[in-house]
Amino acid sequence: MIINLKSLIPDYELLDCGNSAKLERFGDIILIRPEITANKKPVLKLTEWYKLAHAEFVEETKSTGYWKTLKKIPTTWNITYNNYGINLIAELSLTKTKHIGIFPEQVLNWEYIAKMGRENTNINFLNIFGYTGLSSVAAAGFYDKITHIDSIKKVVDWTKKNAELSGYKNIRCITEDAPKFVLREITRKNKYQGIILDPPTIGRGAKNEKWRFEDNIDDLLSSLKEILDKKCFVIMNFYSHTITKKFVHRLILTHFRDFKIDFCDKIYGESNTGNTIDHGFFIRLKR
Repeated sequence: MIINLKSLIPDYELLDCGNSAKLERFGDIILIRPEITANKKPVLKLTEWYKLAHAEFVEETKSTGYWKTLKKIPTTWNITYNNYGINLIAELSLTKTKHIGIFPEQVLNWEYIAKMGRENTNINFLNIFGYTGLSSVAAAGFYDKITHIDSIKKVVDWTKKNAELSGYKNIRCITEDAPKFVLREITRKNKYQGIILDPPTIGRGAKNEKWRFEDNIDDLLSSLKEILDKKCFVIMNFYSHTITKKFVHRLILTHFRDFKIDFCDKIYGESNTGNTIDHGFFIRLKR
């Protein structure tokens, strides 16, 4: 499925992409960032990219690099999202990686979270691998109890800031390794009616626990089943570009055989110039 996100989140635009890079607008700030799936030639000339951009992330390795400032840019800036009953303010900033505090394609999940909240507000909602918490903030206006888990304290604190900016106080933020938290919840016999997970391809936990998607996802999903209530929903994003639709369907059939598939497809983000980038698989399941 191909989607131009500007129609869904006006504070964001994919202006152009190509040659393993993307030109994006976040509010008033325009950035150049690496994008491995931008495999066509950009439509705009590189000189036009640099004329528009405030900063560019220069990769030195797959996980390290630095920001090259091209114009004056604030240390932090905010963007907003107001739709489907969601009122969200996100603080963005240039970090030591190419990430700035938001995955704009997650707006597709926010809409689904709002839809499920209109059907039932009595939901205990869990967000694991939650990053800066925008899905948690999107849920906060609909559900009484939200638990947000990430292994990096800095982004958990960022979640708290986004919740404060958006006016919510009902998000419980925990710095912990996601698989370990789920195992503890099994022991505590806690149940959730809604879970969202956005696992990285490769990552490390709060105590340097190693995570590799293909090696660990089955164990995690098997554990997650133990904390899901009889009536529940699950939202999953798989960004690993090495996995196939066959792999995704195998995971669903193995771990969620008794669930209805509301949505399962790969999403491609369309730029204003017509080129696309790969946002990975979006899966929504309901029981």
